[in-house]
Amino acid sequence: MSEIKLEEFLKNYPLYKPFKIVENYQAKNPVYNKPYAFKGETFMYYCENEKSEKTFELELPSSSKHWWGIQDGNKIPENLFDNKEHLNFTEHFLGRCKSCKTYKIELTLHIWSDAKIPATQLYSFSGPPGSANNNEFDGVTANIFIEKVGILPEQIINVDSEIKKHFDRETNNWYFKACKCIQQNYGIGAFAYFRRIIEKELITIVKEISELDVADSQIKKLYEEYISTNQVYSIYENIFEFLPKSLQSLGINPIKTLYNQTSEGLHSLDEQDCLARASSIDLLLKFVIKKINEEQSEILKVREAIKNLRL
Repeated sequence: MSEIKLEEFLKNYPLYKPFKIVENYQAKNPVYNKPYAFKGETFMYYCENEKSEKTFELELPSSSKHWWGIQDGNKIPENLFDNKEHLNFTEHFLGRCKSCKTYKIELTLHIWSDAKIPATQLYSFSGPPGSANNNEFDGVTANIFIEKVGILPEQIINVDSEIKKHFDRETNNWYFKACKCIQQNYGIGAFAYFRRIIEKELITIVKEISELDVADSQIKKLYEEYISTNQVYSIYENIFEFLPKSLQSLGINPIKTLYNQTSEGLHSLDEQDCLARASSIDLLLKFVIKKINEEQSEILKVREAIKNLRL
C-alpha cells in the first residue's frame, strides 16, 4: 500500500478535484479509511489572525469527535460504505491554526474507494490460493480518493505580484477570475478567461521581448511586419529561433504554444480538459513573464555595475 501525505491537497486543491490518498489499499492501521484517521493532519494555510501562512491541524468538531472516537476500533463502521461495499462517506472537519490557536477554517471532505474493501483493519491480503486468507478480496486492487466539497471561509486567491505588475486593470481582473475558476474546479470558465488574456496580451509580450537588449533584431522585424500586415500567425510561428536563450530553455516555442490555445473551440473540450489546459497556460504564462522581467532586471544591474566602475 502506498500512502500519500494530505498537505498538498489540503493547502492547494480546489473544490471537487479528486486526490488519490491511498494506492493499492491494504487493511492496516493507520490508514485513511474512516473520519478519525484524518485527525492531526497538518498543512500550511493563511491565518487571518497572524496575517501570514501558518501550520494548521485537522480536527473533528466536538459534535462528532466523541462519536468517531467510540467507533475507532478494528472494524470500519457499516455507514461508511455504500451499497456496492465501496468506502464512501462525507465528513465535516476543522482546520485550526497551531500558532494563534483560535483561527480556524471549515472543510467538508468526501472520501471514497474505487473498489470494494474489507470492513476490518486486521484483514490480510496475502496468502496462496486455497489458503485461509484467500477469499473475495484476494487480488483486488483498491485506491482511496478524497475531494473538497465545501470550505469556509472561501479560500483566498493570491495572485502572483509579478503578474499584477505586468498586466493592466482589465487583464488583472480576468486573471483573478481565471484563478478563481481553477480554485473552484470550473475548467471551462478558467480556460475561457485565459484565452481572452492571450488574445489581448500575447502580441504585447512579443513587443516587450523585442525591446530587450538581448533580443535578436529579427524579432523587431517580425513585429514590424505584423504592424503592417496584422497577420499574427507568422510572428508566432517564426519567433522561436530569435528568442533569448532563457525563453528557448523549454525546447518548445512558448509563444506559439500559448497562441495555439486560442484556436480550439471550447465546445470540443469537457470541464476536466479545460481545467488541465488552464492550469498549464497559467504556468507557461508566468514562466514567460518572469523570464522577461529577469532579463530586464539583469540588464539594469549590469548597467548599474558599469556605471559604478566608471566613477
